[in-house]
Amino acid sequence: MYELLLPGSLPFLLLLILIGVILLYAGPKLRTLKRIWLTSTLCAYWLMSTQLGATYLESILNQDFTPINANVETIDPDAIVVLSGGGHTLGNNKNAINIVSIHTAYRILEAYRLHKKLPKVPIILSGGIGDSLALSIPESELMRKELLDLGVQDRLLLIEPNSQNTYEQAINVAKVMTRLDMKRFVLVTSHTHMKRALATFRTQGLYAIPSASFHSEIPTRQIKWSLYPTKTNLARSLNVMREIAAYMYYKQQGWITISDAFN
Repeated sequence: MYELLLPGSLPFLLLLILIGVILLYAGPKLRTLKRIWLTSTLCAYWLMSTQLGATYLESILNQDFTPINANVETIDPDAIVVLSGGGHTLGNNKNAINIVSIHTAYRILEAYRLHKKLPKVPIILSGGIGDSLALSIPESELMRKELLDLGVQDRLLLIEPNSQNTYEQAINVAKVMTRLDMKRFVLVTSHTHMKRALATFRTQGLYAIPSASFHSEIPTRQIKWSLYPTKTNLARSLNVMREIAAYMYYKQQGWITISDAFN
């Protein structure tokens, strides 16, 4: 039902087309409205499916978030906090395989990159079972497994397995950091998620240093301002729409109470 109200989703597109079809049978008096409705639907989805449209929408959330590169060692954080971004359990009647989502995979890689520069800093992995229909174990456990496979020592990995959304991650990570007397940390998540994550964490009195993971939806080879529609670019636009809707919801719930998360 949520997707039905989200611009950029397939259900939302079908809803717009359904309204357009209804208007087609409404008689000649609404001829102008019909043209405007169908033309606007086509143009909006075409634009969201292009590199130009997706890049513009991402710029609303991006705020120049990038991975920390220069002099990361001088930051001297108490911890690296990694927020999960989804996972899946695939199985039959006998066996199951648990895998991380693409977003989570790139956050793991960013955490590992930071670990190579800060090899003694603990890594807090935050994420529970966000969708019980898609996953059977906490996402933090999946991240732990992948980092162990990459060679990170188990003693450096701290698991927070109970959070089901960004708000709960901020609450639960704050508890972990208070218990361990940690103050300064690097926050790892996707660059489009970073604005909401920072605002939510800072509402809880946690002031993180952002280090955005590589953007998984951007192809390595693509014409910069191409107007050719692609499924990848539409997925990027849809991701932004989800984040905008989530940010507004968090503000309404009082989970984000600061007026500007970045001053």
